[in-house]
Order: sequence, then C-alpha cells, then structure tokens
Amino acid sequence: GVIALDNVTVEVTKGEVLALCGENGAGKSTLMKILGGVYQPDEGEIKVDGQPVKIANVTDAMKYGIAFIHQELNVLDNLDVAATVFLGREPRIGPFGLIDRKKIHADTQPFLERLGLNISSRTRLDRLPIAQQQMVEIAKALSLRARIIIMDEPTSSLTLTETERLLELTCELSKQGVSVIYISHRLGEIENCADRVAVLRDGKNAGQLSKDEISHDHIVSLMV
Repeated sequence: GVIALDNVTVEVTKGEVLALCGENGAGKSTLMKILGGVYQPDEGEIKVDGQPVKIANVTDAMKYGIAFIHQELNVLDNLDVAATVFLGREPRIGPFGLIDRKKIHADTQPFLERLGLNISSRTRLDRLPIAQQQMVEIAKALSLRARIIIMDEPTSSLTLTETERLLELTCELSKQGVSVIYISHRLGEIENCADRVAVLRDGKNAGQLSKDEISHDHIVSLMV
C-alpha cells in the first residue's frame, strides 16, 4: 500500500560525487537497489550513456559498470583478500579447472595499491578491521571496472580517521573518472565530498543542490 518511489529521476555524470539524501523511508536505498539490480522497477527506465538498458540482476549491473557497497558488508571473512576480489570469476588453469591463485594475487595487488591499502592480498578478511574490509569491497568494484560505485551509509561503522580516509578516497576515485553515489545521514561528510546533492522526500524528488549551494541548512530544508 506504500509507494516506495513515485516518478523519481536521478542523473549522475562521469567522475561526479552525487550525494543522495533523505529521511529514513524516503526511497534512497530502494532506488539504489533498482540501479544495482537487486530490485526490479514497476515502470520507468535506466539509461547508461544515454541508452536504455535492462538490469535484471546484480550481474547485469556489474556488466554495465555499476557496483554497490552495501551498508552491511556481505563478505565471506574466511577468504583472503584476493579470493574476495575475484569471488565468482576466478581465472582457472589446468585440465581440472583449478583456481589460478598466483594470478589472482598478482592481479589484486595493483587495486590495493591504487586505494593506498597497505595489506597483503593473502590476508584473511576476518583479520582486517571493518574499514579495510570496506576498502577490499571497493577494490573488488575497481577490478570489475566499475564506472559507478554506490556507497550506502559507508561510514556508519567507521572511526573518524577511517571516515576521513574514505572521503579522501571518494575524491580520488572521482578524479580518476569513477562516479560515486554517496548515501549518508552525516551531512558534514556530504558538504566535504559531494559535487551535487539530490534529495528524496516521501519517495519523490524534493530538489537538488549544486556544489556552491550545498550546506547543512539547505539539505535539511529539502529533506523535511
């Protein structure tokens, strides 16, 4: 009986950090799960490079370069970093199709270095703090050649120092041409990193703010 999204339109351009704001229940996560292939829309369309595309599942989203870093990290913490980055698409060798462990470790290391993550690709995830597990998920997105990375409340479990590093990384990714859709209730973070803000209220577009318009008061006035 509740319409989660009502005629919502959102755009993101190459290398842009778009902050998506709204109160709980505004429709933010539903919209992003549609874009990430988790949910299917009842109507409307998704366009990539101006062309309509069909995103039926998460694999389709990955194919179009869309990666979703969920608020609750869904990782297999008994795997090492390289196995996590290439989970489900491991390169194989030999007549028995064994996983080419040497290759996945070699291929993972450049992504860790790109993120400034000073850990071994052989480290098990359960030995890493949440912040570094999150970075591994971002490394996985980069390995998929993600063009759009959706971050849903990415700092909810991070310390202040870890949050600052994530915000720096978000800016670095945008400079490299990766678009980031950043969902957060922490408006100070949005003021620091967003190029533009789009606000949802009760499942509808409530307005947007350009870089020079972004402020705590402006965001709150659109939200409520």
